[in-house]
Amino acid sequence: MIDVLIKNEMGTAPIATARSNDPIGAHDLRVTNLDPAQLIVIGREYMVGLDDNTHMTGRTCTAKAGTTATFTR
Repeated sequence: MIDVLIKNEMGTAPIATARSNDPIGAHDLRVTNLDPAQLIVIGREYMVGLDDNTHMTGRTCTAKAGTTATFTR
């Protein structure tokens, strides 16, 4: 399991953290334990990568249910 950092679209400010069993380079990155979940909106763009601020990639939130979400490249 990896720790994930989600930033705003420009990658300038952290928005949320989460965990994932998927590799960080997966086309569809499924995350759990999204915190705070209310700041993530389906259809919006985010920079998503490892919690050490590496592997940041532009992704769109394509699904969300509670504290689980999918980010697609």
